[in-house]
Amino acid sequence: MKKVTHVLSVFAAFLSPLIISCADDNDGNRIYDLRPLSRLIEEFGPTTKGRTTLTSHKKSQGHVFSRSEQNLIPGARGALSQESASNQETYTYEYGYTDHLYWTKATGKDAIGSTIATSIQTLDDAGFPTRRIWYDGAGNFDSAYDYTYERTLYLRTSVIGYRDDPTDNPDVRRDYEYSTVWNKDGILATQTGIGYDSNGIKSYEYKWRSTTLKNSLRGAGGVGYDEYYKEYKEGRLTYQEKVTFDSDGYPQTYSIDYNGDGTYEEIYHSEITKTVEGYLEAVIWIEDSTGNKKWKATFAYDEEGLLKTTKDYEMVGNEFVLDTIYTDVWYKNPVNGPTGGINVYFQSDEEGKPLGEYETIAWTVTQKTHHYYSSPGEEVIRTTDSLEKIRVQ
Repeated sequence: MKKVTHVLSVFAAFLSPLIISCADDNDGNRIYDLRPLSRLIEEFGPTTKGRTTLTSHKKSQGHVFSRSEQNLIPGARGALSQESASNQETYTYEYGYTDHLYWTKATGKDAIGSTIATSIQTLDDAGFPTRRIWYDGAGNFDSAYDYTYERTLYLRTSVIGYRDDPTDNPDVRRDYEYSTVWNKDGILATQTGIGYDSNGIKSYEYKWRSTTLKNSLRGAGGVGYDEYYKEYKEGRLTYQEKVTFDSDGYPQTYSIDYNGDGTYEEIYHSEITKTVEGYLEAVIWIEDSTGNKKWKATFAYDEEGLLKTTKDYEMVGNEFVLDTIYTDVWYKNPVNGPTGGINVYFQSDEEGKPLGEYETIAWTVTQKTHHYYSSPGEEVIRTTDSLEKIRVQ
């Protein structure tokens, strides 16, 4: 059985200013947000944290809750450049207009002032990114990304990552692509994704569906189940799973086809428990052919209704035994801006203390510091963004 693996990653997303309460920092109908002026990256020890690209969709068995990929920042520099010999880098950003959230040019330098990376970002006529290309210090192609946004909502709706320079290249190989659907409140609802091998051939695809529409911050990802997940080898379907959902959007059935021939060898149905508020409280999966209970997941929430704890149980003998606990921490935008909040999560003990990799964030109007730890108390990377408050509407 495949198991969930937690990947340390950078979290952020984009959100509608049209649905934001105009209180505190927002004056009347004026909407403000924060944009980065610079980013300092410091590395303190060995880490497996990725640089600029998304990792493959981490597939678990469908009975185990999964995370959206929307939390990751495709095309952002979140760790040291591979060519950098120092343990510190600084990126500065340039803007074409004073009221744009998104930069048009970035330059990265190491601790002695040598240029180790540059980037050009193309914006549409409304100021939203359409393409970002990174180059190394010598001007060689490094990575590229295409984006689409819903202009009226300030939400990113798709991203494509490329293995080659897409400029005037009709045969460019794709690395991955994601498409995102947000509900009217700016909460991540569904996401589809495709991953490609080194030859640009599809290796997997999925559609993820949130079960925490009422329990997530705007623009901050969520927890759910894969409506479908498929694996391919040389273009041939070799494995697939599917989950159906009830009228409340909670998982109802789960099926596995181990060889991709269209016959589902294992089929399960769920028993759902809800809180008094109607939130998903527990899911128990029962094997159709035997009637045996197999797996259980439970969900707990804080006083604001945000997801706080998820627990995964395995059946051992005739009772459920706790296997894994994840703790969620939510960070709100300091100016209630359209780019929304941030969610981080980590494997923890019953008290919510991290057991392995985890993240913490300190976020103010002028600065955002993101700490990454390989284990409790062992910081490996720190990113510090200098921020500027601007009016976006």
